[in-house]
Amino acid sequence: MWSKAAMILCASMLAVAASAASPTGADGGSVVAVADGALIRYRGWLLALDGAQAGTAADVRLLSASGVQAARVVMGKLKRDLPVWAAVELAKDGTRLRITSLPGLGASRPAALLLDFGAGEYRIVIPANSLARHEHGLLAQHYPGADLALLLQDSKRVMLPLGTPTPQVFGQEQAAPYLFSKMKR
Repeated sequence: MWSKAAMILCASMLAVAASAASPTGADGGSVVAVADGALIRYRGWLLALDGAQAGTAADVRLLSASGVQAARVVMGKLKRDLPVWAAVELAKDGTRLRITSLPGLGASRPAALLLDFGAGEYRIVIPANSLARHEHGLLAQHYPGADLALLLQDSKRVMLPLGTPTPQVFGQEQAAPYLFSKMKR
């Protein structure tokens, strides 16, 4: 039987290997939940969320909002706070990325980040705080057009595909990356 430390080490090694690999297909992307955040790849972009470490340098580092501290976007030496309703638009190799800070689900909750890749091709919402299971159904209503949510659960990020009749949460045990592709709208 594997010890918990050995399983965590294997999952970390798989996450680093997955972060170095390209997603399948030119129109696709991937998300890998790692112990300290998540790594997101889409058409040449590599984003590291919170404390996630990639095998190569991330194009963008995202730091979730915390209490009164706004979410932060870091690109090289550029550091920018994103208060609610603020956005930053970036482009790399012809692929646009818009990062918007949106109000959290509750009035007193910290802001969430919405990543909008391409011309509305794929959208990922990242709430800054944990949500109760009954609140999962509110995500698609509160963040219309979001395709995937990266939820904070027990201090780890888990993936929740939105807009499916029976959503399934993929957690830390999901060693393989979650693959996604451009959505037709």
